[in-house]
Amino acid sequence: MYEVCVRARFSAAHQIREYGGNCERLHGHNWLVEVAVRSDGLDELGMVIDFRDLKRALKEVLKKLDHRLLNEVEPFDRINPTSENIAEYIFERLCELLPEHEVAWVRVWESEDSSATYSAYARRQAAGAGTRRNSKEQKERKA
Repeated sequence: MYEVCVRARFSAAHQIREYGGNCERLHGHNWLVEVAVRSDGLDELGMVIDFRDLKRALKEVLKKLDHRLLNEVEPFDRINPTSENIAEYIFERLCELLPEHEVAWVRVWESEDSSATYSAYARRQAAGAGTRRNSKEQKERKA
């Protein structure tokens, strides 16, 4: 199994609704995003994916988040823009942009010692459960 990884950065503000602590106030981060694509084999050039293509796709996703108030960007206008939800959002967008490749995981760092990862395994688990884990969305669905 091969796995390649790229990194990119973006800057954005957010606030965590109903948190009840400092993170409920508007604040910002210089986010670091790492993305891995995996494959059982290599193409005719000996690559999983051209790094340029992976970087281009990641930049395409991040340009919608960069220098924005994330709470105003869909879907974060409805769900909290936590590192976990941001990682899932980036993962899903990359899967759409790179359908011929297997996105293995996305890791979002909001500080040098705090990150969240969303993976293909988590995606399969969520699909099997048939529900999103976000408790606020689940409460809204029931109402």
